[in-house]
Amino acid sequence: MPIRWPNVWVIFRREVRDQLRDRRTLFMIFVLPMFLYPILIFGAAQMRASSDAKTRTVVIVGAEFLPSEPPLLNEARDGFNPALFDTPTEGQRLAVKIEKGEGRWLEPQFRERATRQGAADAVVTLPADLRRQIEQREAPQIAIDYDSANERSERTFLRLKEVLARWQRALLSRRLAADALPPSYTEPIKVKPVDVATPAELGSSIWSRLFPFLLVMMSLTGAFYPAVDICAGEKERGTMETLLISPASRAEIVLGKFFTVMLASMTTALLNLACMALTGLRLAQQVGATAPVPGSPAARRAVAMLAPPSFTTAFWIVLLLIPLAAFFSALCLALAVLARSMKEGQYYMTPLYMVCLPLMLLTLAPEVELNLFYSLVPITGVALLLKTLILGDYVTAGRFFLPVLVPTVIYGAVALRWAIDQFQREDVLFREAERFDLRAWVRHLLRDKEPIPTGGEALLCFALMISVTWFLVQYLDSLGLSASARAMAAVPIASVLTPPLAMAFLLTSAPRRTLRLYWPAPRYLALAVGLALAVNPLVNELAYQVQIYFPVSQTFKEALGHVMGTHPQLWTSLLLLAVVPAVCEEVAFRGYILSGLEHAYRRRTAILLSALLFGIIHVLLSLFQQLFNATLLGLVLGLLAVRSRSLLPGIVFHMINNGLAVAMGAWVATSAGRQAASWLYRDVDQGLYHGAVLAIGLLASAMLLRWLVRDRTAGELPGDWSPREVPAGPV
Repeated sequence: MPIRWPNVWVIFRREVRDQLRDRRTLFMIFVLPMFLYPILIFGAAQMRASSDAKTRTVVIVGAEFLPSEPPLLNEARDGFNPALFDTPTEGQRLAVKIEKGEGRWLEPQFRERATRQGAADAVVTLPADLRRQIEQREAPQIAIDYDSANERSERTFLRLKEVLARWQRALLSRRLAADALPPSYTEPIKVKPVDVATPAELGSSIWSRLFPFLLVMMSLTGAFYPAVDICAGEKERGTMETLLISPASRAEIVLGKFFTVMLASMTTALLNLACMALTGLRLAQQVGATAPVPGSPAARRAVAMLAPPSFTTAFWIVLLLIPLAAFFSALCLALAVLARSMKEGQYYMTPLYMVCLPLMLLTLAPEVELNLFYSLVPITGVALLLKTLILGDYVTAGRFFLPVLVPTVIYGAVALRWAIDQFQREDVLFREAERFDLRAWVRHLLRDKEPIPTGGEALLCFALMISVTWFLVQYLDSLGLSASARAMAAVPIASVLTPPLAMAFLLTSAPRRTLRLYWPAPRYLALAVGLALAVNPLVNELAYQVQIYFPVSQTFKEALGHVMGTHPQLWTSLLLLAVVPAVCEEVAFRGYILSGLEHAYRRRTAILLSALLFGIIHVLLSLFQQLFNATLLGLVLGLLAVRSRSLLPGIVFHMINNGLAVAMGAWVATSAGRQAASWLYRDVDQGLYHGAVLAIGLLASAMLLRWLVRDRTAGELPGDWSPREVPAGPV
């Protein structure tokens, strides 16, 4: 049914009007940013100023043993020599208390107790023969007692170390003068630091750490609360039913709500951006006005460092904010539909933040830079692009703008599609409050079995596979057995094969149908063999292209070489890398998981989701570069399983695909095989086929896939398939 945009506009106006009447929404969007950032920044500045203004007490035990030149203390002997500080105010923050070098202050326990109880922030103990040791060119030892668990005491100690280091340099200068030696005698090499960063660049570096984090956080916050209000809130107010019986379709209702939430998200983020910029400008003006010498280079440098990003940068930030707000709005809307009440909707906030926070905090790490890999990661790619724009690196930002923008739009579209699907389900929109009883739930699962698993059970199976894989791999690593043949066979069997088999027999009434354990028509076995041979050149080429943009680390290459060297027999490698993974992964993904997803979604959606989960598990088991190949092959395997209604063609395809990689690698490793392979490969080391072979493979794959997609024959029906369940026509 086509979208009627006038209906969407009516619903959008209705939702915006309702949001403008909600005090909580108005407070979160308009009021909070106006006083949050001034309070945060100026409050932090005042706290720092208050902390710096407090004096710290340093007790000097045995001050009478100090030499007269160069002086360590001032004339009043209540502070340190002002010449040992950059500014006079720094010296005023360290107050000196003199104690005789005798009595209880010489006892370590008494000094420790005085430091712990706060009687002194640090205690300096001078030896009685300090003058003699200095005159005789010895190295006297000066003890400093401080409490590292106390931040005030630790900062006093660090400041004291700096003062004594400068006093030491003054002593050294007197020695050099007395011995008629040049100053370069103790410093044969001088390091001259040259900081090429301008004050504006330093300011951009500061804002680049702060702006993206707060902007993404506020965009998420601005989307979540309105989404909960217009979904779960409408359920509580009883207005959802009225909206659903209106002439607007469910998709039009979702789009109207989506644009409302997106408007709130963008408004919240933009107001926060404006308030941060105005606060930074005000703080820069205040720093310039209160500088010791207004208008001096130091004052201008401080003002430039605090200045917010330029208007050009702000324009690109606002432009990038649109797909980010769309993604968060669609995601929050889909989650908010699940909630039965406002209270339950608040519960979804914590897990959502727990997922998003690591992706945002990742951008604060100095070694994490924008590249093609991070541009595909949700939230992280946008935050890194924002950081690059604020730093003024428009060349890098321009190169990765589309790689960040396109995936973000795709993620938002998928989330919006999910929200529309949620609105189509009556059991989601009109769920009643329920009390969860674990025993009753388990009894229901075991007693009221369905022929195939549900979508939730399929996702639970995937989660179990990930958990078992993680703990098993960690356990084997601790024993040093991760590269052994038994471990390589045990991991897929225990973590990938066992959970779906156990769940199929425990939770379904037709395990054979769930796992597609039927003999297929012979043509599908032939098709599996032909497809595996045809796509192999394309798979190798894609893997090579992926590694260009996402290089494999040298550590992983060495580990893979170690594994291959540990199992030199070809049959062992084929068993571990082809047969075992093919059987285990096909039972899990094209058996239990695909059946469960077919129960919950349309068939094409189920195939796509199972392929994506297939790619994700390969990322966890091996490396990120496997995501692309595994997902694309998962689409072919899913289509093959659905059309043949059997698991066997997928297993055959999987074994041939993996076995070719192992067998060809072993063949070209021999001198005779390397010479003979030159007619097949243009690059033997990388396994890259000649262009003619690629063209033949591409043409053959296209023809076979076209036949598979358009296959309309029913084939041989398994015994417990009803005619209603037989797929007909394109997937």
